[in-house]
Amino acid sequence: MLRVFVAEGESAWETTRPLFEECLAWVQENRTRVTHFVVQDVSRFSRNMETQVVAMARLKRLGVKFISVDEPSIDSSPVGMMLAAVLGSVSQFYSHNLSSRVKNRFQYHREAGRWLHKAPLGYRNVQEKGLKSIALDDAAPLLKQAFEMIASGEHSSEEVRRMVTAAGLRTKTGRKLTKQTFSFTVKNPVYCGLIVHNTQTYKASFPALVSEELWQQAQDCLRGKRKAMPKKPTNEDFPLRGFVKCGYCNAKLTGAKPKGRSKTYPKYWCANKECSNRFSVRVEKIEADWLQYLEDLQPAFDALVNVLPVLGKANAKKRIENVEHRKRQLSNQLAEKQAVRVKLITAKLNGQLNQEDFDIMRDAVVKEIEEIQAAQRTLTAQHETFLHLTADTTRQDIPPRALWIAAPLSEKQTVQSVLFPQGICYRKDLGFFAPVTNELESAVFKMLIELAEHGEDYKVLDGGPGWT
Repeated sequence: MLRVFVAEGESAWETTRPLFEECLAWVQENRTRVTHFVVQDVSRFSRNMETQVVAMARLKRLGVKFISVDEPSIDSSPVGMMLAAVLGSVSQFYSHNLSSRVKNRFQYHREAGRWLHKAPLGYRNVQEKGLKSIALDDAAPLLKQAFEMIASGEHSSEEVRRMVTAAGLRTKTGRKLTKQTFSFTVKNPVYCGLIVHNTQTYKASFPALVSEELWQQAQDCLRGKRKAMPKKPTNEDFPLRGFVKCGYCNAKLTGAKPKGRSKTYPKYWCANKECSNRFSVRVEKIEADWLQYLEDLQPAFDALVNVLPVLGKANAKKRIENVEHRKRQLSNQLAEKQAVRVKLITAKLNGQLNQEDFDIMRDAVVKEIEEIQAAQRTLTAQHETFLHLTADTTRQDIPPRALWIAAPLSEKQTVQSVLFPQGICYRKDLGFFAPVTNELESAVFKMLIELAEHGEDYKVLDGGPGWT
């Protein structure tokens, strides 16, 4: 009796090999008619010594002779049995050594942040300088939109899956994403640029689809740990909100109008629950302190405006590079959102997206586009303000208190961001004070302190040491 078993895709190292076990079971069932068990070589029979010894003993009990085509010296003699054991040991060593080398190579590439497997949804496999990597593909904008909608807390995972699927998001094989596939996808940390293997995390060298912060927000929403907090629009009644920080914990102060029995009580307060000195302050009090702070810094404010052209020579190049980099980021984000909007419109026209889902996703995308465009306008305004202040070396006198009172909210925010790019701190016992965050600000605020101490002494602006 003759039968051929071909174990394609089965490793000879595995102790549980379905086809191998089926072969031995067939031999046992037909032991009266099977006389020989023929293999190409011992390494194809088994690369595990334990499995090899047990299987050969089993064949011997059945009276079946083991034959290796490439190793005819293997037989039932002592020398033949020793040769089988030696060759089996060599095969096992080869398998162990190969496995160790592969693991080491994969570990090396993981530590370098490379992805060597099939690209996940939203990415495609590429070669960069002869090395395997992945890059974002055409599905990336819709998948990114899915993360943002989940992180907003306004939609469930199933709602988002249904909408992005209707908008055209598909698996690599062109199928619609099932609930299980979508759940696995949005929980995968690879999308925020992290490779996780055996509880170890490695920073990826390929571009992340979303930020770590956004990815974590999405995970919190999926686990029900975070409720959506709607973005607070800018409010003329609270011009210092989002700008002034708590002098104890450095968290931004928030502002609102809590209601009493008969009237409201506008105030600012520290909303950081971990702050050990949380406080609240009436709007009238903090704004009066702010105006007094500006008035006290009149000489310093004047000096800052007049010394900016000098400081700008050393800092302009770096600032312009940062602005251009941020502009490119915003332009890329805008292009992604516009691509999503085009896909939504196409899906709607093709009848793949109903009106309700289309309206929800369109409104979310339009809102994000408007926010990006607003950020671009703010960036341009700040940059132009900086260039304006650094362009003219003519001595100027600017009354900061009057300027701030008269300016609309948008201009107040621009002035604040230019003068205090890292915000300004406030404590009820100390009032306002500016944090020193880098060398430029350190030099500027050191100069401001000196000016405040010496009143109207402006020698530092008259070509003194260090300012030429």
